[in-house]
Amino acid sequence: MFNSKLIAIVLLFWLASLQAIEWNGNWAFGCDFRNRDFDNAQIKGADCGGRCSTTPECTHFSWNSYNGGTCWMKYGPVSKSDAIETSDRGMVCGVITESNVNKRDVLATRHVNGGGDACALPSANYNVKYPLALGDIGALGKLKFTPDLCGHVLQINCGNGNLDVIITNSNYGGGLDLYSETTWPKATNNLPPGQTLCSVQLSSANAINGKEFQCYYKPGTGSNNHYYRNIGLLNTRNKIVTKATRNGIPGEHRGDNIYYAFDGRGQPMQPNEEVIFTFNDGSTYKVKFSDCVDVGSEQNWR
Repeated sequence: MFNSKLIAIVLLFWLASLQAIEWNGNWAFGCDFRNRDFDNAQIKGADCGGRCSTTPECTHFSWNSYNGGTCWMKYGPVSKSDAIETSDRGMVCGVITESNVNKRDVLATRHVNGGGDACALPSANYNVKYPLALGDIGALGKLKFTPDLCGHVLQINCGNGNLDVIITNSNYGGGLDLYSETTWPKATNNLPPGQTLCSVQLSSANAINGKEFQCYYKPGTGSNNHYYRNIGLLNTRNKIVTKATRNGIPGEHRGDNIYYAFDGRGQPMQPNEEVIFTFNDGSTYKVKFSDCVDVGSEQNWR
C-alpha cells in the first residue's frame, strides 16, 4: 500500500512538471534538455533556434547565460515531453520541426519555365527574387511539396553559398527545380544544364516586403463575388498553414496554390466575416475578407 501511494505521488509530481512548461509553439522559457550536446555558440537566446535550424543534425537546443549567453545545440530524436523544467526562467529550450532541419544531398535540376506557375503568387514587392519549383522525392522529408508551402522561403546551398529561394511552382517526381534564367546560375555558379546536389531547409524569412501575415485573393478570382471567395495568407515566416475555416467550415485548395476557396452555399459572404488560419504549430491567425488584397495579376517569375 505504501509503495503504491509513493508511486502515485511521484507520478503526480512528474505530470505537474510537464505541465509547468508553457510552450510558445516549439520553444519555451525555463526548460532544458539533458545531454546530447554536440556544438555550442555564444549568441543571444533569441538567435539560438535559428542557429540550430541552420546547423546540420541539430534537432533541439537549449540556451542559458553561461559565458555571456550560450546556445547548446543537440542531436537525436526528441519531443517536447523530453524537456525538463528549470528554476532559471531565463533559460530557453526548443525543438526544430523536421521541416526546419537541414536536408542534404537533395537532387536539383535546371527548370525552364514556360510561363504559368502553379502557386499563382500575387504580384507584389518581393524580397526574394530566386524562384524554385519544389518536388516530392523522399530526400526532401517533410519539405515535400504541398500547396501550403507555396510562397515560403527555402535556404539552399548548391556549392556556391547559401541562397534564399521562393517556392513558386510544383515539380512532382523531382527535387529542387531551379529556374534557368535566375536561380540555377546563381545557386550553381553557372554550371552547365544538368543535375547537382544541394542542401535545403525552411527559412524564417518572409518573401514579400512589409508586414507579416498578408492576405491576398487568388489573382483572377476577384473580391466582389459574395458567393465565392478564394484567399491565402503569405509572410507567415516558417509557420505553415494547415487549414483555413469560416464559421467552422473548412476551405479547400483548388489547385497547387496557397489559396483556400470558400463557397457561400447559397448565402452571401459578407466582407467583415472572419477566416481562421491554423498553423502547423497549433497557433492561429484571423483575417476578415475585407483585409485581403485583390491585386488582379500574378507575379511573373523567370
